[in-house]
Amino acid sequence: MRILKTALKKGIVKLQIDTEDDLWYLKTVVEAGDLIRAKTMRSLFLLRDGERQKIGKKPMILQIQLEKIEFQKHLFQLRLSGKIVEGPDETELSSYHTIEVKPGSILSITKKQWSRYQFQKLKKAETKVPNILIAVMDYDQITIAMLKKGTADIISEFSNPHSIQEEDRLIEYYKKIATEIEKLSENVQNIIIAGPGFVKEHVSNIIKDRDESLYKKIKIDSTSSATKSGVIEILKRGMLEKIIKDSEVIKETKLIEEFFLHLKKDDGLVVYKMDEIEQAEVSGAILFLLVSEEKIRDQKIDNIARNVENKNGEVFIISISHEIGQQFTSFGGIGAVLRYKLFY
Repeated sequence: MRILKTALKKGIVKLQIDTEDDLWYLKTVVEAGDLIRAKTMRSLFLLRDGERQKIGKKPMILQIQLEKIEFQKHLFQLRLSGKIVEGPDETELSSYHTIEVKPGSILSITKKQWSRYQFQKLKKAETKVPNILIAVMDYDQITIAMLKKGTADIISEFSNPHSIQEEDRLIEYYKKIATEIEKLSENVQNIIIAGPGFVKEHVSNIIKDRDESLYKKIKIDSTSSATKSGVIEILKRGMLEKIIKDSEVIKETKLIEEFFLHLKKDDGLVVYKMDEIEQAEVSGAILFLLVSEEKIRDQKIDNIARNVENKNGEVFIISISHEIGQQFTSFGGIGAVLRYKLFY
């Protein structure tokens, strides 16, 4: 996701959706009452013999007031439906329309007020892709790209000048690739090593022998090419989405584990009953608030979250797409870790 424009005083944020995973982030941010503006396809009708007949579709820019949100994961699209409040002259205002948001879509969201955690969600989506090194290789060449904020830049490429039959030279080639990956891996959270043959396995094994901690960052994948087109193959595949999801799950798991650890220790540094959470919020005692994505749309909880942020507390929305998130939701779906003991 890319944030193209912000005018928060007017409540406007303009976005570009880049990946399927961005749709999930967007789903957790938009809500009924928001104004959504985007280029969309609108069916055209003509009145013939007293009957309304569809004559085709036309691209146009419409703004709707959002009423219904439907996430179609299998189609990789988010359907946003509501009444049209702005459009071309031929558009019937107050009629209903659905904007289909998918990778490549550009849209503007206008809210009466953006909460900090909502905007943080978008910022997280913009930077959710950790720095990832992608190295595609075969017996003839290697191409290495660095992925930052969804954009891949080629940062190294070289060829193997020797024949595949020269085994000693081939081992030197593997070692050279491993050294290059090691050199370029500073501040990298994940490494994808891929290619059409077995070079990727040889190189990853060399790295394993040299640096076990670096090896743990490696994911192995296959591509049909060791050129830039191989890098593009990786970008189009689900590996990146899996890495992103895994990193989010790890972070959320640590937060939930900290919550339950305090609960188990019975040290008075967690609250989960609504009346206690409200008292902790009023006193400014909340260090961070955990809220299940199913609960955050509750207006009362939304108000608490806003107030927590205003008092320099943090709010984390917990996904129900993983097991520990589901466990937290079953527990009640809301809880807070406190700065200090409040109840005795």
